[in-house]
Formats: sequence, structure tokens, C-alpha cells
Amino acid sequence: MKGYLFDLDGTLIQSMHVWEDAVMRLFDRLNLKMDIEEAKDAFSAMKFTEVLEALITRFHLPMSVKELYGMVIDDVRRQYAHTVQPVNGAVELVKQCAAAGKRMCVVTANDVPLTEAVLRRLGILQDMEFILSSEESGLTKRTLQEAMRRLRLPAHECVMLEDSLYSMKSAKVAGCYVIAVASPQAKDYAQICVTADEVHADLSDVTVR
Repeated sequence: MKGYLFDLDGTLIQSMHVWEDAVMRLFDRLNLKMDIEEAKDAFSAMKFTEVLEALITRFHLPMSVKELYGMVIDDVRRQYAHTVQPVNGAVELVKQCAAAGKRMCVVTANDVPLTEAVLRRLGILQDMEFILSSEESGLTKRTLQEAMRRLRLPAHECVMLEDSLYSMKSAKVAGCYVIAVASPQAKDYAQICVTADEVHADLSDVTVR
């Protein structure tokens, strides 16, 4: 394998709680009422801007996505820049890939400045050839093909590391080898095990192929 494509949130970094916390704090500030588990189920597959659009529609909020985004993004940026931690084994795996001459990139629904901030702090930004920020809520075959085009590698020479079942399926359709980062407690764990070529709780025991 010559190319490694990394998802960011939940794969390289332990950041899913950041966005969940941001939404919960937004609920408090705007005095919105919604069951926490219902909110997690409704918003788990969405980009953050899509969550804000859904909140505007659901609660008939008299404000724009830009206004809501501005209410929470400074706090999120601080966490990415200063406190968000890597998934166990993530930094070590990236360095092993770099030492082995693998070509690497990050493919994420997150924006580039946030991604750069956390990767720089973890010391692995320089190991990535580029960051591809997808406008879609999940990794699609089209996005993956663009990443491989930029790496100048065919799918069968690429490994995709992901925590999202939807994105894993896209990567498999595209022809990649898929390594899943998933807890046995995940609600779609059984499907993940069927879809991915390898399943790991974190990246500490992933072998560079």
C-alpha cells in the first residue's frame, strides 16, 4: 500500500465530544429543549453547519447559520488548538507511515483551519500532503476519488482509515482497503465488522501495510 487517507474526527483525534458539547451549550444559551439522545441520533451523521440548519428549522429560530456558527466556533477553535487529544496510537501510526515512505492526506468534513490547528499541535501536519475538506456530511466516492487523484495513486494502493460506517462503505465501493476505528459498543459495530477489512478500537495496533 502506498497511500494512507485519514479521517480526522474520531479517527485521528478524540473530538466528537467537542461538537456535541458545543450543541448542548448552544441549547442552553438559546433555551432550546430537546432530549439529548434524540439530538445525538438526529445530528450524528451531519456536518456542524447542517446541525445548525436543522436547529433553525426545528425551532423556527430568527437567525442565520452564520450567526449560530459564530456563537460556538471560538470555543471549538480553542479546544482544537489546545486541548483535543489524539486517538491512541494515531501520532505513532502517522510517523510510522512517514518513515515507510507512505503518502498521506486527511479527508474530513471539518474545515481546513481547525484541521491544521490540531494536526500542527500534534506534530503531524507536515506529514500530510494535503487536507481535503469535504462539503458533504459523509465521505463520498467522489470525494475519495479526488483525494486519490491528488495523491496520484489508484484505489487498490490506498488505505482509508475511518470511524463512520457510511464513509467506510464509500471507500469500499471506491476500491480502497478500509481500516475501521470503532468500539464494540457502537450501535453499528456489527455492520462495521462486515464492511471494513480491519476493525480496531484505536490505532495502537494497526500495522503499516
